[in-house]
Amino acid sequence: MKLSKRESRVVNNAIDTWLEEGVIDQEDHNKLKGSYDVATIDWSLIAKYSFWVAVLCIVLSVLSVLLDKWLIELIQNIFSAPDIAKSVFFAIVSAAFYLFGVRRKKQSPDKTFSNEAFFVLGIVSTAISIYFIGQVIETDSLSKLILLASIVYGLLGLWIPSLLVWVCSLFSLGTWFGFETYQWSDNGYFLAMSMPLRFVVFSAFLIALGMFAQTRFKSKEDFALTTRAFGLILFFLSLWVVSIFGNYADFAEWGDVSQFSLIHWSLLLLIASIAALYHGIKFDDELNRGFGLIFIFVNLYTRFIEYFWEGTHKALFFAVLAASFWLFGTRAEQIYRLGQKSRTEESPAE
Repeated sequence: MKLSKRESRVVNNAIDTWLEEGVIDQEDHNKLKGSYDVATIDWSLIAKYSFWVAVLCIVLSVLSVLLDKWLIELIQNIFSAPDIAKSVFFAIVSAAFYLFGVRRKKQSPDKTFSNEAFFVLGIVSTAISIYFIGQVIETDSLSKLILLASIVYGLLGLWIPSLLVWVCSLFSLGTWFGFETYQWSDNGYFLAMSMPLRFVVFSAFLIALGMFAQTRFKSKEDFALTTRAFGLILFFLSLWVVSIFGNYADFAEWGDVSQFSLIHWSLLLLIASIAALYHGIKFDDELNRGFGLIFIFVNLYTRFIEYFWEGTHKALFFAVLAASFWLFGTRAEQIYRLGQKSRTEESPAE
């Protein structure tokens, strides 16, 4: 069995721990150590990027064939056809990519990257098909086409199933929300909220939806978890932007206020981060725990830069930053070593 260097370190530490705790003897330890080899090259990473390059080369090859005269005539015939014909053509092309990808996924489920590469091509073809649908119905509303794309990607993602297509659906939904509220906004405000603050509300809805689906639909737990992760990224990034710019849609207006007057948004970000960290620790939720911990530090360092950058000598400024990171690193190392020691002491008692 071939393992990457990272995987081998995890397996090696586990085998050594089992030997120390008496779970296995020296003979089993030697057998387990000899049951795998360390791969010097991360082939999974190479495979992933190779397929992305392959997709890019396919696109480039399509562009290069335009130099051939008969292909130019063929493409001219296709693109001189009615918009409905173009939409149907690209819909058939995208369906072919999806079906072929589904078939390969069933036959070779371990070939994740090559399977997903076909789904990427299907995603692009679907977007082109939806664009020509917009030409057919002669709509000037880009947001409606984006919403249609989000619905189509969502249904396809659940049917295939593919988390990549599902992420495209979530991304399209967020894009639609931004465009739609921008069209309805007055001087940059929609329901008295700036764009970042609107996305705080929108992402909170996605987080709630993901948590609800995670408990109710166990068969789609991966999709619910992906939805919640997407919502958490959008939520904390949007709230972080709000903590810097406040609920201002006009930069000139924001420039006239002191940064300290926006401290209540920073406190809101801190409360949200602590709440996520508490929930993650209490319910052993690694996702919430990670986001909560990260944005506690992001918030604190952002405030430090805002309040002390101008009035502090730069040598002192960076010295304080260095000391704080050194302190956190030292404490993290102590906590890690304490956990390793306690686990070793508990094993004989068991």
